[in-house]
Parts: sequence; structure tokens; C-alpha cells
Amino acid sequence: MEEKTESRRRVLVFFWLRLAGFAVIAALMLSYATYVLTPKSDFGICSMINMYRQPEDSVDVLAVGTSLTYAGINTNVLWSEFGIASYNLCSAEQPFWVSYYTIKEVLKTQHPRVILLDAKPSIYERDYTKRGRTILSTYGIRGLENRMGAIMACVEKDAAMGYILGLPEVHSNYERVKLNDFVFPPDNGGRGVDWKGYIEMDEIEHHQRPSLVLNSVRRNMNDREEEYARKIFEMCRDEEIELMLIGIPNPDYAVDHMYYNALWSIADEYGIGGINYNTLDERFGLRFSSDFADWQHLNVKGSMTFSRKLGEDLKERYDLPDRRGDAAYVSYENCAKDWYDKYPDFKSSGMKGM
Repeated sequence: MEEKTESRRRVLVFFWLRLAGFAVIAALMLSYATYVLTPKSDFGICSMINMYRQPEDSVDVLAVGTSLTYAGINTNVLWSEFGIASYNLCSAEQPFWVSYYTIKEVLKTQHPRVILLDAKPSIYERDYTKRGRTILSTYGIRGLENRMGAIMACVEKDAAMGYILGLPEVHSNYERVKLNDFVFPPDNGGRGVDWKGYIEMDEIEHHQRPSLVLNSVRRNMNDREEEYARKIFEMCRDEEIELMLIGIPNPDYAVDHMYYNALWSIADEYGIGGINYNTLDERFGLRFSSDFADWQHLNVKGSMTFSRKLGEDLKERYDLPDRRGDAAYVSYENCAKDWYDKYPDFKSSGMKGM
């Protein structure tokens, strides 16, 4: 009798082990299928996945925000000319609720001295995030709690499960899958692991300097954008991280001005400062005729001009070390060298012969 009982026990143990093994294998296969079918756009998922590949506590300045940030803050200039170890963790049209959860995730492995927060989301009026932007902004987050938090903030509750599971939202992408979609981690648009999140915009679009009468009139932000902006302010205060609001130059700024006023007013409540580079009397050499790729984004030439000014201001405001020559920061040197090698003449951005 005891032998039969023991035999049945062994059978049950093996059954549950096989079942558990099958469940693990199935979960891994579904996760990989989701990864393959997820668009590997560098303006979203790639910059988040690549963050996990950075050496721990190696980012001194973390820039978080929208496409204005990843196109405007040239991490290669900040490194080569100032020795600033910076990283752009951005995604297209990134709202403050995504910024909040990505910062929370980054703080697991990094403790930046300064976080640069893009002011652009203050103008967004939608309560939730578009489907494609939700995928690009959240599917790269590895931590389950922050990934789910970001998804739940991006979409309405009755739509969240498909995004949480992942595959239901990307399964139709199979027709667009390419060979490099199977590679893990992604190749970051061919930039490799040393990439620090700066994305080049090569076009030139001619603009006139905005005609703007500066005023203190405020236009109320979307309630949810304000809620998460405050959460970011409080998180940085609690983590004792310097937070700097940043208004990146764009030709369409006159439309944004009253929203930015509202955001700066809220930041004042927390003693948080920043620089709105759209309102400076002296434009530090930025040319609206040649330095923009479109109606919002700086091109390569513009990013260099702007990042030189930003680097000067960061060095003046904060005690940031010059990391050049430090073997622990060789990936920054490699990133900058590779970038300058690829853009020797800046032909597409009007910088030939520089």
C-alpha cells in the first residue's frame, strides 16, 4: 500500500513538474513572439531596452521627454565638449505619465545627478495615449510593476489587458517583420550598445523666427498631465535628484507658451527651476533658417548648437564631473567617436566642412 502511495506521489510530482515546465516554455515563446512583432523603432522601445545595457550608476544627466528631446539634446556634443555622461530616454509624444514610470524604472540601476524634463507634454490635451505610442513607450520596460503602471496610465481600463499581455496588440505586425526584428537586444538603428539615445534628424526646413509677445498668461494643463508632472517633481525631491525643466527650441513655440507658463508655475511650488530656451533674448547662434528639420524638431546642426548652450548651462548650474579619460565611461567615448565618424561633413544639415 505504501509503495502504491509513493508511486502515485511520484507520478503527481512529475506531472506538475512537466506542467510547470510547459508553462514556462510557453510563456518564453509568447514573450519572444511579442518582442519579434513589436516595432523596433529607436524613438521608443530601443532607448528603453538599451538603458538596461548601460553600466550601473553611469548616467549623470538623464533627459526624459518627447521627440523634441531625443532630436535636440545631442549626447555626443555633451560628452565630447563637456565630458557630461548623459542619456536620452525619450519616445515620440511621451506624456508625463510615461516619463514618471520610465524614471521609476531607471532609478533601479541609475541615480543621475540631474534629470532634464521636457516641458512639451504640458501642451497635450488627451487623457490617454494613442495605441502606437503606448506600444513604443511601454513595451521596452522590463520591470513588471512599472510596465503595467505605465500601460494602465496610457489606456482606459477596459483596453489595458491586451497591452499587458502584449501579443494581442502586435500580432498583426507579422507582415512587416524583418530579420533584425528577431535579434535581441535590438541593434538601435545600427548604433550598437554604446548609443546614448540621441536620434539624428537630417532634414532642413526653413522657418522664420517666431513672432511672440511674451506674457505670463497661463492655460491650464490637462489634469492628468499635471498630476504626473507633480508626481515626477515629488519623486525627484524624495530621491534627492536635481530636476531641471527644459523648453527645447521649436518654431511652433507661440502655440505652447501659455501651457509652459502653467507648468513653470507648478514647478515653482516645488522650488524647481529650469530654462525655457524659447524665451531667451539671445538665441546663442540658433538659426531658424537652417537649424530645424521641421516645424518642431532641431536637425543635426541645430542639435549641436543647442547642446553646446545646454552643456554650458548644466556645468554652470550643477556640479557635474568631467568623465572624459575615465575607463569606466569608455562607452560614451565610443559612442561619440562613432557618431562623429558617421557625420564628418554634416552635409545633410548644412554643416559641410565643419
